[in-house]
Amino acid sequence: MKSLSTLKDHLYKYYLLYLLLIFFFPMRNRVKGSLRGVIWSDCEGYYMYLPAVFIQKDVHQMQHGSIVDTQNDKGEFVDKFTCGVAMLQMPFFLVAKAIADYRGYDPMDFFSDHYAMSIAIGGYLIGFLGLLFLKRGLRLHYSRWVVFLTIIGVFFGTNLFHYATKEMGMSHVYSFMLFAFLVWRVPLFYRNPNGVMAFVLGLVAGWIVLIRPTNILVLLFIVLYGIEDLKGLRDRVLWWLQHAKYIGYAFVGALLIMMPQFLYWHEMTGHFIFYSYQGEGFPYWNNPKILAVLFDTQNGLLMYSPLVIFMLLGIVLGWKKPESQAKVVALIFVLATYIFSSWWAWWFGGAFGHRSYVELYAFMSLPLAYFLSVVINSKSKFQKFALYFVFVFFTYYSVGLSYLYRAPWDGPDWRWNLDKMMEIWSQLFVF
Repeated sequence: MKSLSTLKDHLYKYYLLYLLLIFFFPMRNRVKGSLRGVIWSDCEGYYMYLPAVFIQKDVHQMQHGSIVDTQNDKGEFVDKFTCGVAMLQMPFFLVAKAIADYRGYDPMDFFSDHYAMSIAIGGYLIGFLGLLFLKRGLRLHYSRWVVFLTIIGVFFGTNLFHYATKEMGMSHVYSFMLFAFLVWRVPLFYRNPNGVMAFVLGLVAGWIVLIRPTNILVLLFIVLYGIEDLKGLRDRVLWWLQHAKYIGYAFVGALLIMMPQFLYWHEMTGHFIFYSYQGEGFPYWNNPKILAVLFDTQNGLLMYSPLVIFMLLGIVLGWKKPESQAKVVALIFVLATYIFSSWWAWWFGGAFGHRSYVELYAFMSLPLAYFLSVVINSKSKFQKFALYFVFVFFTYYSVGLSYLYRAPWDGPDWRWNLDKMMEIWSQLFVF
């Protein structure tokens, strides 16, 4: 029995490492046939800062191949995407560059499979780093088994799996890692506030906003974490007024990480702040496409990541439970859904499921863990059996769809009519 207990402890301690190793080669196989896709479209926009700075050594000569040609007054290409993802990709890119230089590869061939694979591996590792941060954050509140199931659910039961093993050049695994860091460190900051951690939290929050400005909602998680009622809100406001120096430290951290982007915009446009998404906006403010965002076959959230249902149930069941953080998570989820529903392309382009929620799963894992803990601790064997059955079904469904994902799943022509539904389900369940 002692040896069995030791084995369980070992597996719990290292299961993320084992998952990382087990899925490395499936990840490699998923991308090796189309490595250019790892740095294609939006992914290319995030990536192009790296060759511009470290190979071309001139942002005015930045090239592009698959993204819309946006130009400044001089006719030069201006990258509409921000550099936050490139900062996280930089270590992997520099390793690839060092190998390319050593082997004598063409230095200007920065769209090659060599560089694309470095970005794929980097995104894969970043995704698992996010899971590690999330594990540590959840462990502050929940048992080992609940945390294990939550991690498995978040990774396999949502489209996080797709963006961590197939489209690692997109921004979402990077944002997910930063969100997960906040889940871990914000509660520790309030337990032991200090200037260094305030600076780090500001830097991370600034990095998140730099990658996707609409993710400024993370500030709500930082400020409102742990608040359950109006008295708690009042006390938090007074706390921040009494500790205003921490706001200063956080502001410096955010400004520091955003400075390269401000300098790039100023160099290319003459303005430190520049709205690069010209011609794109939020035309649906007065008519948000909420039902479509949640349920439409064109990337609807619950159609591709049904395990999110458990997260939403966790918000309901844990509304008065501090460990679930249900109130602040619900607020962020509602506001984020409204923002996504108001964007001109509410389905967010070529995507597997609604990709803009991927980073939010870090926050939503808190009510998910609460929901799982309630059912696991229930005396009803039927409830437990039903939970595990549906849990396995949802994870299989989401991962299976990811492997079946092919164009033209993006676009109005994709609809789950009866014939199409039977075709996909016959492949998914082999009947």
